[in-house]
Amino acid sequence: MSITFRILTTPEELEQLVPLEAAVWSEDSAIPHHMTLTIAKFGGLFIGAYDNEDMIGFLYSFPGFTNGESHLCSHMMGFLPAYRKQGLGVKMKWLQQEEALRRGHTKITWTYDPLETVNGFLNLVKLGGVVRSYYPNCYGPLDDDFNRGLPTDRFLVDWYIDSKRVDGYRTGETAVPMTEGAPHILHFAMKEGVPSPEQMELDRQEPVLLLPVPAHFQAVKRADMSIAAAWRDKTRSLFQSYFAQGYTVTHLIRSEDVVYYVLENRPLSELLGQA
Repeated sequence: MSITFRILTTPEELEQLVPLEAAVWSEDSAIPHHMTLTIAKFGGLFIGAYDNEDMIGFLYSFPGFTNGESHLCSHMMGFLPAYRKQGLGVKMKWLQQEEALRRGHTKITWTYDPLETVNGFLNLVKLGGVVRSYYPNCYGPLDDDFNRGLPTDRFLVDWYIDSKRVDGYRTGETAVPMTEGAPHILHFAMKEGVPSPEQMELDRQEPVLLLPVPAHFQAVKRADMSIAAAWRDKTRSLFQSYFAQGYTVTHLIRSEDVVYYVLENRPLSELLGQA
């Protein structure tokens, strides 16, 4: 498969986004063509993935301004089903980094559901993003297969694209955090074949902590929505509590039934390799 990537600038290129977004997400989520044209004219960055001349994936971002700091907001990325799980998202994000740096940005932000760990591995393990903010019910109720029945809680990923940390992730030279002996701040038990959260620990102060979440959250939802809701409630409490204490999510570790978020209590400058 030979896939190419292009920065989308012309009205004709941007018009192709409307049916593609509808196919990837839904017709309701498709951005009107007049909006994409306007966003592209005033700092928006649109990238298309092509199989020959057919657009099969896209990434869309726009300039943002938060707490006195400008950054690029990466809002939506998706591929047609036949092109997923082939590493195309990683390639597209690195192209986004290059173009954002060329335009003068030093940070890109986006959100994802912390219980959807496939996205977590892309954002943290492959790209070197960090998380310090948690948004409860970020988008309100959504009636789609991935979100139906639970609050749409989201992490905010900060991707410091000019940092030594991110450069190390691109070259494969960044060291994995040391987690030996790190305490677990949420305990779980297996119930009817799925992990169920139990005791929380909200007062640990070690420099590195581990927080488990289900490896396959959609399977938990299909098995027992009450267990899925408990995961949402308990992880929300834990992440918000430890973020308020100065911890940062920096990594994910695979296990059989769960994956572990790694939380580190270090200055951001150290995490980014800038200290």
